[in-house]
Amino acid sequence: MAKIDMCDVEPGMVLAADLKAWDGRLLLRKGIRLTPEHRKIMMTWGVVEADIEGISENDVDAKRTARIDPAVLEAADRLTRERFIHVELEHEVIRRLFEICVLRKAHEISKGAHPDSLEQMFDQSADLNQNPFTENTATKIKPHELIKSKIKLPSLPVIFNQITEAINDPRSSATQVASIIEKDSSLSARLLKIVNSAFYGFPSRIDNISRAVAIIGTRELSSLALGISALEVFQDIPSDLIDMKSFWKHNIACGTIARIISSYHNNTITERFFLAGLLHDIGRLIMFRFYPLEAKEALLRARRTNSLLRETEEKVMGFDHALIGGILLKQWKLPVVLETSVAHHHTPKASQPRLEHAVVHLSDIITNGLGIGTSGEQFVPPLDTRAWEEIGLPVGIVSATINQADAHIAATIQIFFPNE
Repeated sequence: MAKIDMCDVEPGMVLAADLKAWDGRLLLRKGIRLTPEHRKIMMTWGVVEADIEGISENDVDAKRTARIDPAVLEAADRLTRERFIHVELEHEVIRRLFEICVLRKAHEISKGAHPDSLEQMFDQSADLNQNPFTENTATKIKPHELIKSKIKLPSLPVIFNQITEAINDPRSSATQVASIIEKDSSLSARLLKIVNSAFYGFPSRIDNISRAVAIIGTRELSSLALGISALEVFQDIPSDLIDMKSFWKHNIACGTIARIISSYHNNTITERFFLAGLLHDIGRLIMFRFYPLEAKEALLRARRTNSLLRETEEKVMGFDHALIGGILLKQWKLPVVLETSVAHHHTPKASQPRLEHAVVHLSDIITNGLGIGTSGEQFVPPLDTRAWEEIGLPVGIVSATINQADAHIAATIQIFFPNE
């Protein structure tokens, strides 16, 4: 008997234990031989794993790799292992993520798209050796003094402030919020593309903002509006530091994964998780804009020493991107839970345990593992085990989330970058 992921469950397998939904409801009895209809029931109820008779984890692993050339699998394992050097592969979540990433890398190699080393995998930006950093050029400033300093942190577009004011005004209605959004035709068009995409999967088309507000809700739609607005704020980041499309792909993927994980908690306000994931690395853009020499040195040191970028940020500048991101969101007067989710997405132990913090933390790890875009980090960040305990879901959630996220991430990236 083995507990296996839904992606490995097939018709004809026999349940070794009663199968229950997330709320404890009995779905299928022990001993049932699964049919395609049973599998649909399991998918509908968000089941991520099941106990199956007469099968072991080794059997599942062997079936996953049966059609892959052993030499290709070995190369994929080596390349993936290089990126996982800062995590504990013994942990069940990390081990499952690692297995998924190895298989994906093997398929990439089989198609002919494979780098020879970790260095090649992350050699995406221009020459980082230009304008070398020296200690004399470092800007000595405490991070919390940024707001008071001469550095002017970027502001959100006026329309988002108008949306926020309308939402917080008890006298305003959903119709008034919709009318504000509709004033910006570009924002309205992109919001409608999102609500009509696989991101939501509504059966009928939503053709106007008023209906979108009515179905999704004002706060949820405003979260999406903020995400779109954030992309417009940072337009002048030096291209030799970061590829902005790659940066936002990473963050869109993280937000999408966070949204899916939160939905397994039967959470109806999933957009706040999407927004937290979308903005989790926004502090790096502040570093790239106002501290380009120091940011470049942090990137160089991380690659030179095979260190986590967050660690070299602290060594070079005295603080990391997560802290700066939290400061920016505080200036934007966003909800405290969003601010702290961003500020503590690497260190959820440093904050009061909350589901939002834990979900963004895990989502960032999964996104880095999958290698979707990059904000500069070349390794998979370590998992805070307390965050995994806070999430409280079975390990099968990793496979289920990734399988569900693939199409959603691609569709969302297409909306944000229509020319891709």
